[in-house]
Amino acid sequence: MALREENFVVLHSGSWVTRAGINVTDTNKPPSVVIRSLVGARTISQEATQQKDEDESTHPSPRDDATKSQDNIDVDAKETASEATKDDSVAPEDTPNTQTVYYCGNALTEAQQQFNQDELTLTSPIREGIVRDWGAMEALWRHVLFRELGIKRSRNASPVLMVVPTDWTKEEHERITQIFFESFNVPGLYLAEEPLMTLYGCGSVTGLIVDIGHNSTEITPIIDTQIQRHAIQSIPLAGADIDAHFLQLLKADTQLVKEYGQPLDLEFARHLKESGVCQALSGDEKESKARVTAEYNGKEFTVGAARYKAVDPLFNVDLTGKAVMNVIEAIHAAQLACKAEKRITLWESIVITGGSCQIKGLQGRIQQELEKSLAVSENFGEYQIRDVRFLKVPDYFPNLKDSIVHAGFLGAEIVAKLIFPDPRNYINKVDYNEAGPSVVHTKTF
Repeated sequence: MALREENFVVLHSGSWVTRAGINVTDTNKPPSVVIRSLVGARTISQEATQQKDEDESTHPSPRDDATKSQDNIDVDAKETASEATKDDSVAPEDTPNTQTVYYCGNALTEAQQQFNQDELTLTSPIREGIVRDWGAMEALWRHVLFRELGIKRSRNASPVLMVVPTDWTKEEHERITQIFFESFNVPGLYLAEEPLMTLYGCGSVTGLIVDIGHNSTEITPIIDTQIQRHAIQSIPLAGADIDAHFLQLLKADTQLVKEYGQPLDLEFARHLKESGVCQALSGDEKESKARVTAEYNGKEFTVGAARYKAVDPLFNVDLTGKAVMNVIEAIHAAQLACKAEKRITLWESIVITGGSCQIKGLQGRIQQELEKSLAVSENFGEYQIRDVRFLKVPDYFPNLKDSIVHAGFLGAEIVAKLIFPDPRNYINKVDYNEAGPSVVHTKTF
């Protein structure tokens, strides 16, 4: 079966956000699906399920999104514990008389309004960069493919390029392969590593990827398309630490607290951070004494100088209480682990990505901190670093050139266009039927 570009799917699940898109004919576009990597689980009895089905046959309910519409009313939309292992602290274990129903996306929003906390358990399938709940993970992927992208499982003609972190194990790769072929009926699968896709999206094959995620920051050197695994640095310092520190700063802003009139929480701080209020200062930039107006949950208020200090934990770990390297030290460690003759190219090809990279001025602050720490000499040696430069999405992608956060998705789309036309480049059904999940170790990356 010839695969067509309009059916190619790119899927990337992070610990905070899942991005996906179908049709790579035009790569100059952001992902069509961007949803929280959050899943709700509810255990119901088989009797309740049977009664619900009887009621919905005459009185359809919008809640149907959570079960049968995830797979276009395919029987596979109902998840059970026998199909995937669950973390007992997240979703109650199924018994012969019970069944776990998962909710994602808009269906999750609706379920949160309809069920109390005792009935609906929320979980992030990926925590600390590792899949902790495979049942919820499969439900999230199923929702994206069949609900958001509208693919029909029974006649699935959409191969999937799955973007994965560098530290996922062989066992995790095999499990992904099994799920996509046996549960989702995909005609083809290719696993691509996230830092390499980000570098491709910036039009380069050598560079240093600084991915500031939600729970961790990973620094990955890549030389001539080869990930330098021995040099990767991963530190538990990232967006969540920015949120927590920013929240404390906001709580100390008495004028804001008075204007808002309600207790401040992490969601409040995270919303402000993502709304563009925050800014990292570098060089001769000065704080503005003027307060800026912001809005949350329909309430307007003003934010003061706290917005300039939100990113400080990335550079001063004492603010977090963690005994780890800061981002600048981790970048140096990754660089020093590479061959000396390659370091100059890496210093001139840095990519700052991840959710927090969108904070205004963050790249400039990182550049300033890096330049401070470089050796200064009037007599430059052969391998002495002269400049720190950053890569971005090329200008010939006008819709994405200012969105470095989508560089990885762009790179994955480009790779999909190259590998899926030839069955020798990806795992197809024949390969899977002959070798099983272990084929992923011979036909990927």
